[in-house]
Amino acid sequence: MNAFPINNIIRSVDRVQDPKSKLHILTMCKNDEKYISLLAQTKHNFYILPHTPWNSLIEDRPSNVYPLTPLSPPIDYVICYDRAEQYDEILILTKQFQVPLILVDMCSKSLIRPQHLLEAMHDIDLNHFNRKATLHVYSDTHIAQSWTTDGIDLSQIIPIGIDIDKFQNMERDLYPIAIKTGIALDNNTVPHVGAILGSVINNIQPIFPTDHENKTITVNTTKYFINTSKHITIKTLEAMAAESIAICLNTPDTANCIQHQETGWLLNDLNELPNALTSLENSDELRIKIATQARQHIIANHSLKKFVSQWLESLNMLRGAIYHPT
Repeated sequence: MNAFPINNIIRSVDRVQDPKSKLHILTMCKNDEKYISLLAQTKHNFYILPHTPWNSLIEDRPSNVYPLTPLSPPIDYVICYDRAEQYDEILILTKQFQVPLILVDMCSKSLIRPQHLLEAMHDIDLNHFNRKATLHVYSDTHIAQSWTTDGIDLSQIIPIGIDIDKFQNMERDLYPIAIKTGIALDNNTVPHVGAILGSVINNIQPIFPTDHENKTITVNTTKYFINTSKHITIKTLEAMAAESIAICLNTPDTANCIQHQETGWLLNDLNELPNALTSLENSDELRIKIATQARQHIIANHSLKKFVSQWLESLNMLRGAIYHPT
């Protein structure tokens, strides 16, 4: 697709005349529907590329998220969510559009390459991923500290926001002991990882996909959620909000978010999974304690209102620095 660069001076004049106007932000959409949907609550306009179409199975496309076309308004910013696989393409677009780049990090440096819990670190130079951007946004302090910050002028720590009204234990008010059942597993789980998990679990609990065409929220009705990534995903946080116990491999990222047997369950090895499920099944008290405290953790640390507010502040800060030069 051809990009149409717009002179920054012309854009700046327009932004000065109407400093509260909606921004037009281009973003990649490679399984990033959930984060983009959260960003869309800032009420700015977001655009996705034709070759990375929206997957409505993961999330309904918000009304202010559009496919990018030659008739789209001038782009103000470009957002990248992946230093390893998106950055090079995104950098070309920022140069074509002559706009700032915003880089969002949701995992730490040591985990940028392994994409699932069975994948080992690739033999690569991690310093290759010390990317440059106009604004760096990190999901938490631990992630920020893992990356090189030398020469970074603008950076923000914005914890992922979770809608606690949408993701909640629907049975909590009806029963003293939750009657949830089964294990939720991300639809995007690598097939051979799903197969190995199934063999390890060996029918201890039925497995259900997180995403359905009928928009059923699986984690609201399942006891457990297995995070198949080595870092904390948005779906992991949603499961915690819904009191579906998050079971993760013990890594620096997961241990930074989850306290073992307090707000979730950390495995040192996948072979520990059957015993973990058996321990949880044998103790209603432990299971309910973990589920309840996990939701409390999300309420305390992952406010959706604060997420939107912080993003609005960051976008306006960047607008002021780029389009309102003093």
